[in-house]
Amino acid sequence: MSKKQDYVAKIKFQNNLPAPLLPPKLLAVPERPEENVDSPQLIDSLYVKTNVTPLIKIDNDLGMPLDLMQIPGLLNRQDKKFLYALDGSIKLHPEDRVLLRDPRVDRLTKTDMSKVTFLRRTEYVSSSITQVDGGKKRGVNALGKRMRRDSDEAILNASQIVEKVESTFESTAKNLDKLQHPVKKKLKAVKTWSLLPDTASMDQNYFTLRLVGSAAFDAQEKKKLALSTAIFRPVELEEDEWISMYTTDGKDSENLKDDMERNLEDQLNADDIADKNYKFKRVRDFDMKHVKQAQEGISTINNEDGFNELAIVLNDERGIAFYKPLRSRIELRRRRVADAIRPIVREHNIDQLNVTLRNATPKEANVRDHLRMKYDPINFAAVDEEELDGEEQQETKSEELPNEGETQNEAEKDEDIDGDINEAGEKGRDENSPSGSI
Repeated sequence: MSKKQDYVAKIKFQNNLPAPLLPPKLLAVPERPEENVDSPQLIDSLYVKTNVTPLIKIDNDLGMPLDLMQIPGLLNRQDKKFLYALDGSIKLHPEDRVLLRDPRVDRLTKTDMSKVTFLRRTEYVSSSITQVDGGKKRGVNALGKRMRRDSDEAILNASQIVEKVESTFESTAKNLDKLQHPVKKKLKAVKTWSLLPDTASMDQNYFTLRLVGSAAFDAQEKKKLALSTAIFRPVELEEDEWISMYTTDGKDSENLKDDMERNLEDQLNADDIADKNYKFKRVRDFDMKHVKQAQEGISTINNEDGFNELAIVLNDERGIAFYKPLRSRIELRRRRVADAIRPIVREHNIDQLNVTLRNATPKEANVRDHLRMKYDPINFAAVDEEELDGEEQQETKSEELPNEGETQNEAEKDEDIDGDINEAGEKGRDENSPSGSI
């Protein structure tokens, strides 16, 4: 036994009985498992030989009272009061409330750990009890404050709630001395950021990737691989599913980050990006597993709209902290491929990806703005599909017009060439043909 579980008084018992004269002898008794009472062979044969139907009482309604004739006032007066569960407006007699309590309430006994004297170091037990009680009191006080705050917000209308939220940005920026850390009271606020959603990236879904166990990279691999610009390509088949990781070299990774971190309003020059081809090579494959975390303290109408985790990007120039919602977490584990599906995996794996950047088409931009409009309808206004189709038709016509002119010029050139050839042929026939010939 460990020292934590040692008793204070060690008690030893004495046995004055003499040793047995004949020691016990173990006999090897042959046993057949199929002859036991609980053997499956015996139970199956007993079930086949015995008719167990009258022994089992099966209700026609499967235990659910579906006979509407037994519910008073339902058919003749259309009274559905007794059809559903009773509401909470019914007041019970104090003597009847005793019947609704847990029948095990008399059996449940709470042991006071501070009175356990046969264990050593009881001061640790008493200190832990006081901490737990203090935590419960703080939790009750916090719950009461939260309920009072919710009741105050329920009284406000929509416009007042907006004004109250907007006033918090100004108040926190002015009065930094009044901000206190909830746990560490000595810490003081130095700077504040306005927490706003990154509506420009709301059209994309972001996930958290975590390498679990032996799938994690060591220090040398982290320095060698450009993990900041890695590409993960999921593959989902009927036989199996996995995700492949691709990385490029360090120089191309820095150039790619420079191109991606440009201002969203700046358009990429087609001539500059035409020759840029980033090569991503496959590093290894992983087994993926989606992990959905439970939302604590968040009440939403639709669970899909709730955000479990947020990624925050600080913009010091504007003093704004933009947050992006993370949909779920994906755990990546080391992959072991069975021999039976190796040909299928080899067929669907790609060893290298050639990536190029281009500007989004008007139709693609409209689709993305339509998704962003749900979160920011002011900066991302919707564009009519008819206007968009008209612009695309004009662009296609403008591209086709010079092509038609080129074809006309080529046709005229062909006609001129044919005319010259025909004239030359007629002259040759006139010179070489004898007189009097047709």
